[in-house]
This record gives sequence, structure tokens and C-alpha cells, in this order.
Amino acid sequence: MWKAARIVVAAVVVGLAAAAPPAAAQTASIVPSPPKSSSERVRDNPSSQYVLIKTVVGQSIGIIHARALPVEPEGYNLLKYCWAVANVLGDWSEHAGLTGAMVTRALETHSWARDLVRAGYPAATVGEVIGHYEAALIAAGFTDAARERALDAMTGSLEEIRRAATGAARIFKANRCGLEIRSTALNHKTAPEGGRVRFIPYVLHQICRAQQLDADDPVRCDYWMNARADGPMLFPGEMVYSVRWPDGAVAGGQFDPDASRDVGSVTLRARSLKK
Repeated sequence: MWKAARIVVAAVVVGLAAAAPPAAAQTASIVPSPPKSSSERVRDNPSSQYVLIKTVVGQSIGIIHARALPVEPEGYNLLKYCWAVANVLGDWSEHAGLTGAMVTRALETHSWARDLVRAGYPAATVGEVIGHYEAALIAAGFTDAARERALDAMTGSLEEIRRAATGAARIFKANRCGLEIRSTALNHKTAPEGGRVRFIPYVLHQICRAQQLDADDPVRCDYWMNARADGPMLFPGEMVYSVRWPDGAVAGGQFDPDASRDVGSVTLRARSLKK
């Protein structure tokens, strides 16, 4: 089903590439472009970058967080998982920009691909419908208005499929999320004290790696955020951190915010040091 969706999205990639002005291509071949940051790459080529991001999401957090819930007696609610950027990326919801929107929609479509088959819809047609939904979002820049239109079209397409799929659940969309927050609010400290800390969600770190960028370089992988000096931060799942100590040594690692939820704070210790 993901293969079918990828074919539809890939068609958009080819179409946009064919529309590129020849003069621009000639200029690019003469004047080398400076290395681009991760977010610049996403903005400059949203079609192919969405395919990359969806692959990364499926490998990193898609299976963990797109948890399966049973189909309700009234039918399948396309909005049941509350996939909003604020829920998915916490304090990184604005900082991640278009990349964050793509991560959120990738989680959403991964969960649909799984659940709609369980709700009685053929896998191949589910993949096609999801692919058209994604292509519409890519073409419109992942705006909220474009998503609403694409959701309406998807609901209509699934209703047509249901008429020929015996036993398939009714499809509807009802936003019942309210102010649900999935991120974990934590303070932080370093041991020893005095370390300067920055954080990045693991999924964004993995996206930079998939783009063949140095994911530990905050200029190229431009989703790193400095730790907040006062008050907790909202961590949206597995995190990567970097600490620079007063003597210039640097430590890095990963942590799961849920493991520190009860104490409300995470301690980052001096280990795996490098100059």
C-alpha cells in the first residue's frame, strides 16, 4: 500500500522536475550552489523530500507512535489519532517548519495505511487514495486549507470504495482532540554543572542523516534548539542531545523523555567526550 502511494507521489516529483526552467538549470551547472541546510532542501524540493521523510518516519517513530486503536462501532474516524504538529513535535512545532508538517502527515498516512486495511478496505486502493491525498498536500505546500480539501476528497473516495467492499467500515472525520498534549515536559541539568545543552528530536536528526548531512552540525541540520534556561521544555519522544562543557569537551547521546516523566527532569552526564 505504501508502494502505491509512493508511485502517486513520485509522479508529482517527475512533473515538477519537467517543469523546471532550462535557464535555471544552466545557471546551476555553471555556478555551484552553496551547501543547503536540511530545511532549505525540504523547501526547495518538497516532493522528493516528503518521500525521504516518510521513509525515515516509518523506520524511526512511525511504528512506535502510530499505535493501533480498534475501529469504533460508528465507523473509522480519519482524525482519531490527533496528528497535529504541536502533538508530534512539542517545542519544535514551529522551529521544524515544513519538515515538521511533513513528519506529522507521514505519521498520519502510515496509521491510515494500517488501519484502513483492518477496517475492510483493499490494500491497493488504500495506497492509491493515500497517494492522492499526499500529492494534493505537496502541491499546495501542506497548508491547513489544503489538508481540509484533501480530507474531503479522501473521504469521498473511500465511501465509493466501501460500496464495493463487503463489510468495510463507514468512514467519517470528527476532530475530538481538544488540547491533547502528547509531549513530555521536563527540566534538565548537567552533571557536572555548567554544561551548555542543545536538543533535537530523534526523527529530525535521522532526517538530516538521510539527507547525507552532518546531523550534529546545527547549521546544516537546522532543527537543533538550545536548552531553555528557565522552565521545562516539551520533548516529543526520543531525543538527541549535545553538551559542551566549560573545558571545551563535548558529550552527545539520546534519551527517552518518558523514562523521566515521574521525576520531571533529565540529567545529562559527562561521558563519550570529544574535543
